Amino acid sequence: MPDNRSSRNTSQNRTSRTDSPKRSTDAQKAAAARRARAKKKKQLIRRRRILAVLSVLFVFALILCGAYAVKKSKSKQIEYKPSDMVSSSSEMSSQQTEKDTSPSVSESDKETPSKEAESVKPTVTATAKPLTGSFYDGITYRSPKAQPADIFKHGRNLMLLNNDYELPEDFKWDLVYWSNGQSVDAMSLNSSKYDSVKAVDRAAYTPLKNLFKAASDAGVPLQLVSAYRSPDLQDRLFTRSVNSYISQGYSKQEAIKKANYARTFSGTSEHNTGLGFDILQQGNFTLSESFENTAQFKWLSEHAEEYGFILRYRKDKTTQTGIMYEPWHFRYVGVEHAKKINELDMCLEEYIAYLES
Repeated sequence: MPDNRSSRNTSQNRTSRTDSPKRSTDAQKAAAARRARAKKKKQLIRRRRILAVLSVLFVFALILCGAYAVKKSKSKQIEYKPSDMVSSSSEMSSQQTEKDTSPSVSESDKETPSKEAESVKPTVTATAKPLTGSFYDGITYRSPKAQPADIFKHGRNLMLLNNDYELPEDFKWDLVYWSNGQSVDAMSLNSSKYDSVKAVDRAAYTPLKNLFKAASDAGVPLQLVSAYRSPDLQDRLFTRSVNSYISQGYSKQEAIKKANYARTFSGTSEHNTGLGFDILQQGNFTLSESFENTAQFKWLSEHAEEYGFILRYRKDKTTQTGIMYEPWHFRYVGVEHAKKINELDMCLEEYIAYLES
């Protein structure tokens, strides 16, 4: 008789071998399902992170748009006209300052307008009013010994400004834009946003244009680097020079004295009148004594008087002027006086004394 237990064992072994692949398949399916769930979870987490980053960027963009809208609404107070753009590429230059302690102007002491700023002029509207009160309101440094210049004694073109003479507080400008000859209220430019807008005294406008044309025709093209300067700008430049010397260890009194050798106090600068001009060759923006070695300087030395201009701060006249040699600085005095000054070999200080003797 067959052994029933042996038969049952054999049957169970067969069933076990049959079920083993099935269990293995189920385990694999379970593992695959777990991996799928983990992958899906990671993807979900990644999406949430991306959404969070996008949300932050969106909020930041909204903030920027709001700030831009506020800035734009404020800028509408001053209008700019495309017709006022400067047409000549030579007039699209950055305004530079006079040199300070060395023959060339240091980077820290340059005026800092953009090249595009000069090509735009402000419309004189209710939001660009002339300053009320004194010419010298808010000025930090003022010449301690200057008295008001007499602008009528020898005529406006011979007005003498230096450490002894400053613009009277009731001085009336007669300026026009260098770009187009249209009138401009001088004190409406008394803000850093207009530092690069070039304006000149009306009497000097046509002679200066003719001077530039003649130079260009002679093959020595010029560019106007600096013309009228507002009292605010002149004071900022002087203050910058003083602070530079103080940072080098000089006392405040010493710093003011050294700064004054290369730069004039606000109200004593010819740039404040629109009759003084910094002129260089085209493409040069560095006010340096090396300008005297250029063909442009040689031409100006020979022909500037024909248009009413003199070299204001000569190398051999620093004692008389109190200002260092500036081969780039020319002053309009009119043709008759320019020729007479050069004939007498004088600077403006000496010529005024000569007229009064």
